[in-house]
Amino acid sequence: MLNIKYLLSALFSLTTSLAFAQYYTAEQQSEWLRKAEECKPYLKTTIHHPVQEVAIVKDGNAFQGFKAVKSGNINDLYVSSFKEKKTVVLDFGQHLVGKVSFKIKDIGSMQDAVLRFKVMFGEVPSDLGLPIEPFTGSLSRGWLQDFVCDVSYDGIFTFNRRITARYMKIEAVGTSIYSDFCFDNITFEATTSAGDSKTNLAAATPQIFRDIARVSENTLKGCMQGVFEDGPKRDQRLWMGDLYLQALANSASFKEYNLTKRCLYLLAGLSNPQNGLLYSNLVEYPTPHAQKTFFVDYALSFLLTLDDYYEATGDKETALELWPVANRQIQAVLGEAIDKNWLYSNTNYQFPGMMISMVFFDWAPSPLDTHAAMQGYLAYVMNRANTFAEKIGRSDDVKTYPATVKKIRAAGRKEYWDAKNKTIVSGKDRQSSYAGTSWAVIGGLISTDEARQAITNVMADKKAITPGTPYSTHFLIEAMLHCGMERDARRYVENYWGGMVRLGADTFWEYYIPDNQMFSSYNGYTLLNSYCHAWSCTPIYFIVNYPNVFQK
Repeated sequence: MLNIKYLLSALFSLTTSLAFAQYYTAEQQSEWLRKAEECKPYLKTTIHHPVQEVAIVKDGNAFQGFKAVKSGNINDLYVSSFKEKKTVVLDFGQHLVGKVSFKIKDIGSMQDAVLRFKVMFGEVPSDLGLPIEPFTGSLSRGWLQDFVCDVSYDGIFTFNRRITARYMKIEAVGTSIYSDFCFDNITFEATTSAGDSKTNLAAATPQIFRDIARVSENTLKGCMQGVFEDGPKRDQRLWMGDLYLQALANSASFKEYNLTKRCLYLLAGLSNPQNGLLYSNLVEYPTPHAQKTFFVDYALSFLLTLDDYYEATGDKETALELWPVANRQIQAVLGEAIDKNWLYSNTNYQFPGMMISMVFFDWAPSPLDTHAAMQGYLAYVMNRANTFAEKIGRSDDVKTYPATVKKIRAAGRKEYWDAKNKTIVSGKDRQSSYAGTSWAVIGGLISTDEARQAITNVMADKKAITPGTPYSTHFLIEAMLHCGMERDARRYVENYWGGMVRLGADTFWEYYIPDNQMFSSYNGYTLLNSYCHAWSCTPIYFIVNYPNVFQK
């Protein structure tokens, strides 16, 4: 007997697939990937050697309780017995990304056995000070940079993966009783696709903002490889949310616009051809391929990045070609996630054809309700889409957007603005958070005067959910500047990113909570944290683009 329910389900799936098939053809996506390959950068290399020997010591005032202090004479490494010394920690003087190799030489009798070393690399001193075991992290232990190295008779060893570090610890664990050795050479061949900085700050710029700008550029530089990576130690891939902020920082510093173009075309070329949605991230090697997850807020950021790219370059051809991809993300959210009351209500974050979907916004120290943030964010992106479409001659595609934005803003104000307490609240528990407030302000859910009150009040609320990352903090600064809180923005950048500088950062970190330096979203295992992370590089954008705020 024919199963009518099954037949109807199959028919619905077929018609849905046929409807989805219109979005991108194989030929289109192949062409986008070809254009991405044309923009693939040449990696520039510089050669570095250790500049000093250090000891990693405990210090309650240092970041995560450890600091590096000068110890010994670096020249002894190349002339004195390492079999006797057994262990050394080396400082390359700066954070580097690339290939590491070392060579030993005989002292006296020839090497008559394979030598074995334990080697660890660290981005910050605590990477070498904290114990690895027991490993309790929620990500792969393979991300940790600890190795056992066997050096054969040629005396040369090259690590078979890219290293991201400033510090290198070498321990001899297997030597011969008949021979001795020292090091002949230790080389870090650093790579980046960034050229020279084009940042030009006013002479009156305070030193703290000069330092913040320098560390911002160092962070971005380390993340500029074949794509804009989120972190060169981990995850070594292109994430759309990080890309948006990296592209902003790049426009203020290195101006390597072909790298932005490459990333945009890669994301489009690897998107889901049936439903038109962009995957949240992709890995470049061995050939570019996407992790098939959908982050709602990240997908919407594609339009923002494309608009910023067009503003910086005037490349209308790329803007027009990728406009349908950018606009599709908005249409998907409107169709799948906005209820009859014009509120973002897709609490399960499920979209057709996507295995895993979510809304991100932040790794906050406490669970973050994202409804208010999504409401403001969608209004902001749609408003940007409207102006972008006008610039490239595609206004007919967005003729309904202005009216829709008004409805989304009005609904968001009604649902999330607590007029009595002058705060933004989100979810059934009326949660107060920096992220929700920031995006309600940027998205225009409340007036300018109300925005200033909301930001002031959320920062005074000890129960409010604070940012766990510089990513979320960026949008707090943007919200402050949006509503004229320039002094507050200046002070916050100085205290937040400047706080990392004062703790010795030469690149900015994935997480930074000033009163909780051991925070990690990876089951609390901080050794998995990235200390050169793309989403933390944006102070250079603010410092360059708001000279009256940060350069005086």
